[in-house]
Amino acid sequence: MKTFKTTIVPCANQSIDRLVKVLKSTAEVNQSIDFCNLFYCYTLESFVQMTFGTDLGLLGIEYNDEEKARSPSKLSQTTIPFAKAFEFAQDQLDFRIAMVMGWQMMEKLNTSMGSRMRNSCRVLDEYVYSLIDERMTKSAQISEFEDKESAHSDLLSVFMNAREERGGGLGCTELRDTTLSLIVAGRDTTAHTLSWAFFHVLMNKDLVSKIREEAIEILGDRDSDQDRVTYENYKQFIWSQAVVHEALRLHPSIPKSGRYVASDDRIPGGPTVEAGNLVRWSAWKMGRDASLWGPDCGEFKPDRWIDETGRIKKVGPFKFPAFGGGPRICIGQNLAMLQAVKVMVEVFKQFDLEFAPGWLENVPKSEAIEGVASRYPTPMYRPSLTLPMAHPMMVSVQRRTSSAESISP
Repeated sequence: MKTFKTTIVPCANQSIDRLVKVLKSTAEVNQSIDFCNLFYCYTLESFVQMTFGTDLGLLGIEYNDEEKARSPSKLSQTTIPFAKAFEFAQDQLDFRIAMVMGWQMMEKLNTSMGSRMRNSCRVLDEYVYSLIDERMTKSAQISEFEDKESAHSDLLSVFMNAREERGGGLGCTELRDTTLSLIVAGRDTTAHTLSWAFFHVLMNKDLVSKIREEAIEILGDRDSDQDRVTYENYKQFIWSQAVVHEALRLHPSIPKSGRYVASDDRIPGGPTVEAGNLVRWSAWKMGRDASLWGPDCGEFKPDRWIDETGRIKKVGPFKFPAFGGGPRICIGQNLAMLQAVKVMVEVFKQFDLEFAPGWLENVPKSEAIEGVASRYPTPMYRPSLTLPMAHPMMVSVQRRTSSAESISP
């Protein structure tokens, strides 16, 4: 709880402010913007800041922020190589997981692929180790009478302080692995969830009204630092939560997964499995299973997540495995929900969004699934570990002159 208040929420506010600034600039010049790329930049920048306390400036670089353009040298020397290395390494991890057993041979045959992966890992290591070394040096210079926790508000400091308090603990390599794992786990999953959630909301404009009405009821009609989504209030935004859950049901961030069997067992209603067997399942397929979700399982219906009292329904992780289940359940699920709800509320509260002219008609669509009815097709997926859209999602942006004006989109 303390970490959310002192570290995560302040960083999330700063990242949201930069995202909103990009949208305001886009609205001023009456242009459309690729929301998929926008969310990629936002989530990478946000998770790096939460983890290391470092502003990548990626949104400013990508969208020509004048403040960033005035001092581009440091940014171009650190941010761009890191972002490009991260992007390639993430894509290559997708490839390796898809290949399962054959990726090592493929990288040996395609020497440039293996060489580029090693170089990307080197860039990531150098960047992360430099931040860890710098933080350790500064930490060593803080006197015993000073509060080390207040010196830096980021997750790296949380891990380092825990290490000192417990004696030993995480070394530099473990700190690198832990911090990079947080960024890798959070960046694409959150970005893709936001992309699919915004797509479906724009396909169902009544949801915009519901999100805005709820936001104004909870936060008021002003746009100030005091009227924001916080860790304390984000669970009050029922419609935004329901939209995110429904997006994750139909487009789970991790669409397939598996576990090795620890001991001989029998799956209820299924086969016997032996220790060492690999059991796989598809969260994507489960989200379209009529026996779990009813005959309308192919439809985007956030109200299926809201009970008769107006609260979010509790659904078990073995029916809705978007965040996993059991002892290896995703430790970042509250952070992911906070981030997604915060973006949806603060963007729809301030902006009117429409698909760019011609985008919806021309973007390649996924084929219909036999036996799974849906009112509209969805954009094609790009083959990946996390099911992103295959093509940019172009959106036109207009500022709303007042949150208190007509709620209708």
